[in-house]
Amino acid sequence: MFDIYIHNHFLKTPLGNPFQVPTLALAKAIEEEWEKDPSPQYQKKTITSLVASALDRVPYSREAYTTYIIQTVLQDVILFWVESPASVVKQQDKNWQPIIKAVNQRLGLTLKPVSTLTIGSLSEKERDIIHSFLERLTDFKLVGFSHLLTLTDSFCLSYLVQQGELSADKAWDLAHLHEHSQRKIWGNDKEALVLENTQRTEFLETVRFLKLIG
Repeated sequence: MFDIYIHNHFLKTPLGNPFQVPTLALAKAIEEEWEKDPSPQYQKKTITSLVASALDRVPYSREAYTTYIIQTVLQDVILFWVESPASVVKQQDKNWQPIIKAVNQRLGLTLKPVSTLTIGSLSEKERDIIHSFLERLTDFKLVGFSHLLTLTDSFCLSYLVQQGELSADKAWDLAHLHEHSQRKIWGNDKEALVLENTQRTEFLETVRFLKLIG
């Protein structure tokens, strides 16, 4: 594990734990964050904030993280399909269906799209499969995966990104397929666009965090 030396002292987590990371590349990325923003506000530094959560929160609440993720699987944004317009229906079939199929094949799930807001339930076997996958993640990878999920509202996209099978840019576009389609029709909402760009930057940094873990 690598310590982080910032402003002439070793960095601590918000709860006072030693701020230690598993790779030198991750340590350097955190030092770069603090050089760009020397303020003590951890939450404004994506990678620093993720490491702090991995050290302060996950060791004592892994089951809460796991439960949250399992509960959101069937709320995946790419499982809720619209039935019109035809152009969007075509995009869903072309872009989302292969993602759903890939995740089903890799994890042994039976996820399928729906055209209503009704949320179904996972079988006990499926819950066990997802639970087993999450249990194999380190605390650092679990907090990164959870954050990808929070930012995209998609278990499937987060899973494939975490596995290195889907690029971050592609995943972000797929998570916002409906919104981007609406913009082509109605134009841009400046506030919504600013918010999405901010979240996209945070998403990309979270993907980089996972890569830096190794």
